Amino acid sequence: MSVLTIRTYRRYATRLPVGLRRAGRKSVRGLLIELSQQGARISNIEGGTLEPGDPVVLAAQSGARLSGTIRWAHDNVAGVRLDQPLHLPELRELLDLSRREQSASEPRYGT
Repeated sequence: MSVLTIRTYRRYATRLPVGLRRAGRKSVRGLLIELSQQGARISNIEGGTLEPGDPVVLAAQSGARLSGTIRWAHDNVAGVRLDQPLHLPELRELLDLSRREQSASEPRYGT
C-alpha cells in the first residue's frame, strides 16, 4: 500500500558533505542528502550522536552556514528544521553548489 504524503515545501536531493556544529559539544560530520526551504536531511553521521532539540549549525566546505534544530535522529540519519526558511535564490545556490561538487568529484572519461 502506498501512502501519499503532502508536504508544504518541495524537497530536493543533494549530496553535499557538511559539518554539524553544536554549542559546547564535539562537531559531527554528515552528508546533506535532502534540502527544502524549511529543512534538511543529513545521513552518514559520524563523530557523535544527535538528539532531538539540539541546536546545530550546518557548515558546508564552501562556507555556507545554516542554523537549525534537530527534529529527529536515528540510524545515523537526522532531520533538521531550519531556524530561518531559505529564500528561493539561497536554495538554488546551495543546490547548484551540490551539483558542482558532484560533477567535480565524478571520474571523467575520454579525452
